[in-house]
Parts: sequence; C-alpha cells; structure tokens
Amino acid sequence: MEFSRLGSNRLIPLRARLVFATHQDLSKLVAEGKFRQDLFYRINVMRIESPALQEHPEDIPRIARHFLRQYGQMFQKPMDDIEPDALSLLQHYRWPGNVRELENVMQRAIILSAGKTVRTEDLSISIDEVESELGDIGDVVDIGDYHPAGSFERQLRDYKIKLAVTAVRENNGNKTLAARSLCISRAYLHRLIRLAEPDAVFEQNLHEETA
Repeated sequence: MEFSRLGSNRLIPLRARLVFATHQDLSKLVAEGKFRQDLFYRINVMRIESPALQEHPEDIPRIARHFLRQYGQMFQKPMDDIEPDALSLLQHYRWPGNVRELENVMQRAIILSAGKTVRTEDLSISIDEVESELGDIGDVVDIGDYHPAGSFERQLRDYKIKLAVTAVRENNGNKTLAARSLCISRAYLHRLIRLAEPDAVFEQNLHEETA
C-alpha cells in the first residue's frame, strides 16, 4: 500500500492492517443503497462474527474479574472479588453497550465500593431491568436511589486526577516516578495534573521536580 501527501508526487510506502467494526448488517445496507458497494467489497476481506455479550453470559464473570484486577491496580484500590449476587446481576443484565459498558460498570463499582468486594449496591446498572429477567432476587439495594454528584465520567476523571496529584506528592514532585508508580505514561500524567484544582503545595512540589 502506498500514499502521497497532499500536493506531493512522492509515494510513501505503508504497511498497515485495517480493522473495521460495526453492529449493522452491511450487506443489507448495500442492497438498500445506504452503503457504498465498492467500499463494502474493499473491506469485506475476512469477516469475524463477534456475538453480543448477552449471548455468552458464562464469560461475564471472567471478563468482569479481569476489569476488577486491571482497574483495581490502576486506581490503587486492589479488590478481592465480586459477591455472588452481584455476579448474578451482571450475568442477567442485557448489556446494550456490550463489553465497553461492562468495563465502565466495573470501574464505577471499584470507586463506589467501601470494601474489597464488589456488591450489588456498587453496580450502576438498571436493577429494575435485571429483576424483570430474574424475578424476585431478594433484598437488593437499588442504585437508582443513589445520586452521587456528577456523572460517572466526571467522577472517574476526578478520581484519576486525585490519584495523579497524590502520586506526584508522594514522589516529591518527580513526575517520572509518579507516572511509573501508576503504570501510566508521563504525558498522560501531565494531562491529569493540568486538570487538578489549584493547590499551592502541589504547585510548589511541581516546581521542585527533579526529573
């Protein structure tokens, strides 16, 4: 594969592999004239059908525990496991957002959890919808009754900022060591601390940075 920059005649070789993902039926869209036929045949080299998460609920515990370990380490809040009732909720939820939604739910559960085990009340999923699938599942705390300030994305961002600021302080302003302790890049750490609220002590530590 080759390409040239705009306004240039020099061809630049490129070795790349393109992966396209969609939940739409492209063959049907082509037949309806809603998707370019030539583009469809260009990208339709090897098709891999990936079932929706709700179609293989037996894999949900393994995937959820993977995110539990991953983000528990990232947030410096190691978690032990997921309670059986919470696992049951995860397995019977429809997951319209697929694995990405499960990833977000597990991140929020880690942040909300008061201990080292994820409980049903830590899950930000529609329990009413799950109950319609499970029937009576006993005494479950409805997350709908819990209204934390701000959206999930805002809470997650604020939590990451707090981790970044704390790491820089604990490493005496050395952002290289701080990023390493969080297992993130130095550039990402910079982006997080730039979002932090003004703090005289923190700013002083930054100016005393040794690396």
